[in-house]
Amino acid sequence: MKTKKFDVLICYRLDRISRNISDFSKLIELLQKYDIAFVSIKEQFDTSTPMGRAMMYIALVFAQLERETIAERIRDNMMQLARTGRWLGGITPTGFKSQAITYYDNHMHEKKMYQLTSIPQELKMVKTLYEKFLELGSLTQLESWCLENNLRTKNDKCFDKSSLKLILTNPVYAIADKVLYKHFQDLGMDIANHEKDFDGNHGVLVYNRSQETKGKTSILKKYSDWIVAVSKHKGIITSVDWIKTQNLLKENSKKAPRSGDSQVALLTPLLVCAHCGSKLKVTYKVNKGQILHHYYKCTLKERSRGSLCKTKNLNGKQSEEIVVEELKKLPLPENKLFHTLHAKKSSLSKFKENQDNKRNSLKKKLMGYEKIISNLTLKLAKSEGTVTDRYIIEEIEKTDKKIREVKVQLERLRDRHKAIQLENINYQVVEQTFRGLSLLFTNANFEEKKKILQVIIKNILWDGEKLEINIYGGKE
Repeated sequence: MKTKKFDVLICYRLDRISRNISDFSKLIELLQKYDIAFVSIKEQFDTSTPMGRAMMYIALVFAQLERETIAERIRDNMMQLARTGRWLGGITPTGFKSQAITYYDNHMHEKKMYQLTSIPQELKMVKTLYEKFLELGSLTQLESWCLENNLRTKNDKCFDKSSLKLILTNPVYAIADKVLYKHFQDLGMDIANHEKDFDGNHGVLVYNRSQETKGKTSILKKYSDWIVAVSKHKGIITSVDWIKTQNLLKENSKKAPRSGDSQVALLTPLLVCAHCGSKLKVTYKVNKGQILHHYYKCTLKERSRGSLCKTKNLNGKQSEEIVVEELKKLPLPENKLFHTLHAKKSSLSKFKENQDNKRNSLKKKLMGYEKIISNLTLKLAKSEGTVTDRYIIEEIEKTDKKIREVKVQLERLRDRHKAIQLENINYQVVEQTFRGLSLLFTNANFEEKKKILQVIIKNILWDGEKLEINIYGGKE
């Protein structure tokens, strides 16, 4: 739009380009700003008149209303289907697969529904996870136990705390009995079945547990929004153990320390284990509430209790001092990155000079072709319908094609010229930042220092002996 690559935007129907009035309004404003026409084939609005624009917005209002109405009907229908205990789709939980079942409705029409069927080997593993969690008492210890015993997910990946929690909080494994009914009732959930249907044999399915948010992970809804239905599959975890598991998880979450609040560890988000690629986490030595010292430890080493990675721990204070001192050296002439930066700027300057020469050469070509067209046009005017007309017209067309090709090349050179200018500005900004780095660090508080490091450093590799600091745009 901004570079005038097109003059008109065409869509088949209005709701194909947008069903949101706010977004569409912004788009139309942009089109008008850059003098680009908008055409909808189906509706054929005349956007040059106030009435035409008004009709266009009215049509969009109805398109949005239709979309929201359809979405609401689908949600209502899914809620109603949920009460039947059938599987409504999505990723099946570990231990189950989705199986189609044919049935006949009240009008004797053949229908198809889906239900969960068990995968015995996976369910055996799930049962072990519940038993071990209740034995060990924490997700961290359960994660370590899984790594030590090479227990893997159904996608053949190592279990981490989030994947374990997903299994341990899923009601699909609980046996539907009177205890579980009472538990769900106390939490205020919408229970689709009568108490007598909780027969101590089948499992349950819980619907409407979470909602997807734009750009974020799904978040749990209030218990009162959850719909519980007795399913066709069999439960494998007793209601007492499942409820005990939920209570223990809640209790542990209250005790868990908050991450990211430390005012000591400066390198936490940047450190990576060179051997296994895992992040390094900070660990503190505390005495009577006071932090004596801190060090960084490979998360895989900690999770697997040293069975999958044995990288030595990294002294926190010492490593932070080394990194800061190295960064303060960046603007000094003897520094390797300083020379790299100047070499790139010099190379960019030569490239720009070469591009300028090409552009001047193309401009001369363009002027020459335009002169040829002018001369041929004069000849065509003087020929007065002779047999040479056809040859003159052919020459004009050939030269016109060359003119178009040269213009395309000039357009590309203009784009490259803008990119070169931007890259040159970037190098200047980097150089100025490095020159003021020492003073910046001296005056910055802890959080500001952390942000400065994250802007400059891509990552820091630790192999147990030495640190390798990888900087954006270079390697030091």
